[in-house]
Amino acid sequence: MKIVSRIIAKQISLLSLCSFLALTPVHLAQAEGDADSELKISNSLAGNYLAARIAATDRDTSNAAAFYRKAISLDPENIQLKLKGFLSFIGNGDFAEGVDLGNQINQSGNESEIVDLVLAVEDIRKKDWAGAERRLANDWRSAVDRLMAGLVLGWAKLGSDDLESALKTVDQLNGPAWFDLFVQYHSGLIALSGGDAAEAVKRLQTAADNRAGGQAANDTYTRVLAALIHAHAKADDTAAALELTKDSLRRMPQNPVFEELKLSLEENRPLPAVVATPQIGAAEVFLNLGTAINREGGKQFARIYMQLATTLAPEVDAVTIQLAELFDDQGMLQRANHLFNKIPEASPYFRIAQLEHALNLDEMGKREEAREKLDGLVESGPDDLIAHLSYGAVLARHEEYGEAIKIYNRIIVRIKNPERKHWNMYYRLGIAYERTKQWPLAEAAFKQALELFPDHPSVLNYMGYSWVDMDINLQEGLDMIRKAVNLRPNDGYMVDSLGWAYYRLGRMQEAVVELERAVELRPGDPTINDHLGDAYWKANRLLEATFQWQHALALDPPEADIERIKMKLEVGLDEVEKRELASENDPDKG
Repeated sequence: MKIVSRIIAKQISLLSLCSFLALTPVHLAQAEGDADSELKISNSLAGNYLAARIAATDRDTSNAAAFYRKAISLDPENIQLKLKGFLSFIGNGDFAEGVDLGNQINQSGNESEIVDLVLAVEDIRKKDWAGAERRLANDWRSAVDRLMAGLVLGWAKLGSDDLESALKTVDQLNGPAWFDLFVQYHSGLIALSGGDAAEAVKRLQTAADNRAGGQAANDTYTRVLAALIHAHAKADDTAAALELTKDSLRRMPQNPVFEELKLSLEENRPLPAVVATPQIGAAEVFLNLGTAINREGGKQFARIYMQLATTLAPEVDAVTIQLAELFDDQGMLQRANHLFNKIPEASPYFRIAQLEHALNLDEMGKREEAREKLDGLVESGPDDLIAHLSYGAVLARHEEYGEAIKIYNRIIVRIKNPERKHWNMYYRLGIAYERTKQWPLAEAAFKQALELFPDHPSVLNYMGYSWVDMDINLQEGLDMIRKAVNLRPNDGYMVDSLGWAYYRLGRMQEAVVELERAVELRPGDPTINDHLGDAYWKANRLLEATFQWQHALALDPPEADIERIKMKLEVGLDEVEKRELASENDPDKG
């Protein structure tokens, strides 16, 4: 499992480091994310510092913080060390400790924007609005920091009951085009929280019309729409609120937030405040920007921003689940599950949290626990498309295709009028039927998927490849695969399908060209390398064929393919095919 590999690699790295430095070995008592982990830490400054760096690289925030804590105690005057420890503490959620260290850094006369930002969060947490304003009124160097500080400053001014000044502060923020969505959204939220529903509708509608910004920041755009629904309702325009809710559900089927909003509006129940306090408004800033920068190069700061959001809004489910998903995305599955379990049953995020928890349990090797939780989710949500798809995917991952078929059909029989959103269910069902050698049923499921979502490249590719692989409908299968590749020209698996179709049709030169490109796109895939070896052999490029088969064998191919590859290396593809044909025609076989 991925998490096990990561823990083993981490232990090897730390033990190697300690051996190199001739230090006391570091013993990790438990896996990452466990607050009860105990460390035997050396008294070497260099050892603790380097161990902290390795732990941070491995995203083991708990142990990184522990090593920095010890290193700082060994060199308490080292400001650069304190700054690294400060970032580690905040990223690990040790906020109070981070604030204490931040104050020490500031008192030493060393300027740091990130320290000022965190200390401003502490001011806001304590409702020291004036203190927060002083810290935030800086000339911030980066565009992200300038935007973040400006938006948080707007919420601090609202905390001082100055709505006009809060809106003016946010409106004055200038920057690149991607600023706009966040500025429009938070100005609308501030107006809504400040009691001006009409102004909130106007501003949030501008944000909702910013489709370009929404494509770049999907999570925030979804929250824009939810806030606009609340603003319409607050302005006593229930019809507009309900229409936007329905439109949002058409675009995002089964979104639990919009489903809950729709039910509340239809039952004429009052909607809870989007932002109940200025602290929660400031948390929303960190939530939005944390999710926006959570990609390679920004993951450390995404974690810091999400921890700041949690500090300001510890009871807000949207913040809790986003931090959990960030931990999940960064491989810290235990910490993610701890947070997923904090989402209460009454929350619209509850089922998502429980589903994520179950998927993590399966990834961690706790299959029985995962199955029990997934059984409960599909039992309690017989029409929950996401839960059924996810359960089926878990079963397929373990090659339990027969059980996956049962799960998929369990919800399909309840679908009276299949819609576009159901295409993936039929596609996955088709795969499960194909893997269990029930091709007529698989073909019917693939055709249903294409009827719901015409020309979907994944379905075109799978169905076309299956036909070609079975030596039936070869030209139609080739046309399907060509269309899939045209739609996704850089998908190595689809390019491989095209090459294999040419191979089956005996068009070896075209097969070699496409399979070489597939290997360039997916160099580590054993099956694609094996296919290229076969094409080279048929093109009379025997030395290259041998190399590709050897390479495929080194890439850990499926167990069913290993013996065949070895036989090809021993006697050649022609002899292997001759023996296979003889075996098929042997009346004593089968």
